[in-house]
Formats: sequence, structure tokens, C-alpha cells
Amino acid sequence: MTIFLIYLIRSALCLMVFYAFFLLVTRRSTHFRFNRAVLLLGTVLCLVLPLLPMHTAGPTLLDTLPATSGEVVAEAATEASTPLWPVWATCIWLAGVLAVLTVNTVSYIRMIRLFRSTPFVVQDGCRLYLLDREVSSFSWMHRIVMSRSDYVSYPAMFFHERAHVACGHSWDLLFYTLLTAFQWFNPLVWVCRSELQLLHEYEADAVVLGQGIDGIQYQKLLIRKAVGESQFLQANGFNHAQLKLRLAQLRRPLQHGWRRAVLLLALPLLAGISLLTAEPVRPVRFANGAQFVNWLYEEIHYPRSCRKAGVEGRILLDFKLDTEGNMNDIKLLGTLHPDLDAEILRVARKAPGWIPLEKDGKPVEVTFICSLDLKPHRNEKP
Repeated sequence: MTIFLIYLIRSALCLMVFYAFFLLVTRRSTHFRFNRAVLLLGTVLCLVLPLLPMHTAGPTLLDTLPATSGEVVAEAATEASTPLWPVWATCIWLAGVLAVLTVNTVSYIRMIRLFRSTPFVVQDGCRLYLLDREVSSFSWMHRIVMSRSDYVSYPAMFFHERAHVACGHSWDLLFYTLLTAFQWFNPLVWVCRSELQLLHEYEADAVVLGQGIDGIQYQKLLIRKAVGESQFLQANGFNHAQLKLRLAQLRRPLQHGWRRAVLLLALPLLAGISLLTAEPVRPVRFANGAQFVNWLYEEIHYPRSCRKAGVEGRILLDFKLDTEGNMNDIKLLGTLHPDLDAEILRVARKAPGWIPLEKDGKPVEVTFICSLDLKPHRNEKP
């Protein structure tokens, strides 16, 4: 589960940087369909890139996380204990996922009940549900719900909901419903879900105006219907987005295509984020304790404070080796100096894995204790 939690962190970092860039570039853009496509594609890439086997030559942002790889020399076989933090972290994440899915499922069930209890007619390839009471119009997949009075008095409302259906906006919202459950702890995921819904409204408004609807009358209609509230989280609604922003976009002239070129800079940006969170390139796995200890001596940078103070001595490094050759529960038995202790642990936590130890032909978990004899002249590096 530790690997999965690290993936969550990597994907969250990618999403946060990408969304911040996206919101900065597109806030005043009128290329709605292009912006929506980039938002969806960028989101998918942010979820896929952390899964790819990317490596860097130096330390990365994830080197500060608790390590689960490394090695050591010798002694007594015991069962390696599982680190505690993935357990409680996993429980918190799962609780959040369950809460988000529960809220959305309840809303979805209410919507399905409405569809099943209301007769419909087929119009322009859509199932049109007309209610004899006031209701905020909305669409979901190929279904449109409106009050009968709005359908008769305001044809533009039907055109607007039909545009949502034709553009496939419900699939976007379904994808983002799952994403917000998966990344509920990432605030920018929720911000971008709202931004996506706003793009849906902009795109649907543009389609309506493109059909010859008078712009001034359409703006008056938006104001008249602004008091309505969306009843279903997954649906596209006529009153779903912020009115002030929609009115401002209706008055804004079309912009040149250079903004789209700027937005494409998000692609190399994503590649850079992926490198920041990639796994560092590790040396070949250790076959024995001597190789590991020699590697430690090569990698440890003797702290300047310890050189000046003449700190030296012997210390024991303790850890557990699991059946895959990874180190867990790395700790020091004793202390030499806080700075030197921290350096030893830093190097040990970035160590490459061991070749798994076997007993009777099967990998076993082993506790190791290795002795390190540290002196400034031996580990002195600039």
C-alpha cells in the first residue's frame, strides 16, 4: 500500500501544478472547447505520468518521504514489521473516498428516481422530461429535465441543455466525480471541477448564441433564472454556473489563437513535474554486507560541524530486510552527533535494494545490524 500512497502524492503534485497553470492562462480565454480538451487531457496525463518508470540521476522531492529500500550486514531472522504510517494514512484516504462517493451516489439515485417516475418525449435525439411544476432545468447524458412552462416560454433553455447533451458534458462530470473521490484531499481538484462546469456553461452558451438567439434577451433570461439551484451534483444545469462570469463571457469578444499556444506549454510543464517526482537511479543491488558498508562510506558526507569538533567513533545501524530486499525500520543504536546521525540515516534511506536473502529456497525477512567506523578523514567530501 505504501507504493499506492506514494503514487497518490505524485499525482496530486502533478495535478496541483498543472491546474494552477491552467487557471492562470485560461481565466479570460474564449476558446472554451479547446480549454476543456486541454483540461481533460492534462488531468489524464497527471494521473498516468506518475505510473511510468521515470528515473533521475539525483535526489527528488520524494526523497524526503519514509524510505522502504536499502541494506545491511548481518544477524538474526525476524519478521519485518510493516511501517505504521501507511496504515492510518490509508484509512483516512479510504474514509474520504467513501464519503465523496456516498454523497454523489445519493444524488445519482435521486436523479434516476426522477427519470423513472416521469414520462418523456423524444426530441432532437434527447429524452425530454417536462414537469408541471417549477424546476431548475438540467441535463444528464441524453436526458433533459425542464418545467413545461419554461419549455414553452423560453426555447433558448432547451437549446442550452441540448448543447450540453451534444457536447458530451455529462461524461466529463462523471470522470471528475471519480477524480474528486480519488483525490478528495487535493483542493485544486475541487476548484477545477467547478472550472470545468463553468467551461461547460460557456460552451453551451456559445452554441445557443450561434443558433441566432438574441444575445441581450439571452442575458436577461440568465438573470431571470439565476435564483434557481441545481438539485443534482452530476447534472449540467441552466443555472449551474456563476452568473456574473457567464454574463462577462457573453460580452467578451473572441480572442486570437495565441492563447491556445501558451496553454500548450502545460505539456512540457507536466514532463518537468514528473521528473521532479521520479525515482532516483539506484546502483545495482547489494549481494552482501561488505558491499553495503563500503557504499555507505562512499556516500556519507562528513558534516562540517563534526569535522571541526573532531567527532568520530563506531555506531550500529539497525534495520529489517523484507522478502523483496527492501529495508524497513532503519534506525541507529546509539549516537555520535546529531548532524552525523542525520547524515547516516539520510544515506541509508536512499540505499539501493539488496538481493533478497533465502532460506530453504524461499525469501525470508531478516533483521540486520551493521557496524560503522566513522572518522573525518575517511568520509571527508567537499
